[in-house]
Amino acid sequence: MTMNLLVSALFAVAAVIPPALADKREDAYAGVERWSEAFNSGDVEQIVRMYTNDALVLGTLSPGMSSKPDDLRAYFKAAVAAKLRVKLGDHSAVALAEDAVAIAGFYDFSRPAANGQPVVVPARFSFVMIKTDGIWKIAHQHSSVRPKSPQ
Repeated sequence: MTMNLLVSALFAVAAVIPPALADKREDAYAGVERWSEAFNSGDVEQIVRMYTNDALVLGTLSPGMSSKPDDLRAYFKAAVAAKLRVKLGDHSAVALAEDAVAIAGFYDFSRPAANGQPVVVPARFSFVMIKTDGIWKIAHQHSSVRPKSPQ
């Protein structure tokens, strides 16, 4: 019930947002692309700088929620140690305000396996990007393993 209300509210807001905010969606997604590049670079400090200081993150492999830069640092340090890489896939975005955009989509995580072939984990994401001091930053991220399609 709560999820239905949230989704309805997001669509209602999207319906009244002026079309001029479409560019905001593209600008905000460029922030997600920069996050992907930072993730693939293995530079933990660069990754952490992509988030607001009070960001809420539900990571793909984390049993808990990260809400502090030190939590994010520990989470991404483990991802770097595992040699994880990310490849962005399809996405969609909705402008919530002049300085806020919600983005949902798919990405694949991969890591090298002992036999040399990459292990790929399809996942899905949602980001809430906010513009702070002219820079799109991540205020919220949820990531989870993508369920297999029913046969």
